[in-house]
Amino acid sequence: MALQALHSSGVGLRRILAHFPEDLSLAFAYGSAVYRQAGPSAHQENPMLDLVFTVDDPVAWHAMNLKKNWSHYSFLKLLGPRIISSIQNNYGAGVYFNPLIRCDGKLIKYGVISTGTLIEDLLNWNNLYIAGRLQKPVKIVSMNENMALRAALDKNLRSAVTTACLMLPESFSEEDLFIEIAGLSYSDKSPEGQFTQLMTLPRTLQQQINHIMDPPGRNRD
Repeated sequence: MALQALHSSGVGLRRILAHFPEDLSLAFAYGSAVYRQAGPSAHQENPMLDLVFTVDDPVAWHAMNLKKNWSHYSFLKLLGPRIISSIQNNYGAGVYFNPLIRCDGKLIKYGVISTGTLIEDLLNWNNLYIAGRLQKPVKIVSMNENMALRAALDKNLRSAVTTACLMLPESFSEEDLFIEIAGLSYSDKSPEGQFTQLMTLPRTLQQQINHIMDPPGRNRD
């Protein structure tokens, strides 16, 4: 069943985005505040809105955001934008989160990631955190004309489909494919795990799958 986008999400998201510095290469929202979902969150009245902002220069962006939204940050704001950006870039998945923020009457959480870090994750699946999130339904709120980023976003989706096809049996349904794609970022990536085994398959086999999915001469319009 297709996920149902909330009717007011577009206008509401743009209002929220107006509270932040404009220098974003990509901004997207995800989760039950954007798409109605089955399960425990289906009837939640005011779910928290999850956002990710991609920025070319984290130091400059955090500096501007500290001026506009000082209260969003923890005690790290006292250390300044360079330290915040250093923590963002050098720990975890390269994302700095400000959670539990009241913005335009809504509870939100937003993460900030550098454009370069995101492109690396999209192309190489360094940790599959934001790249994995972008393999699932998201609402693009803003995106600039960065062609390298756009190409990486497309490559991430193609790689997800290819990987899911390699993991699935010879015969599978559309639902099976979507479920497999949604679970990629949760796969076991230990040396004994299925994910590692998949990534070590001969490149010729992966190329064969790509050839089946995207044959030469296919109309791309």
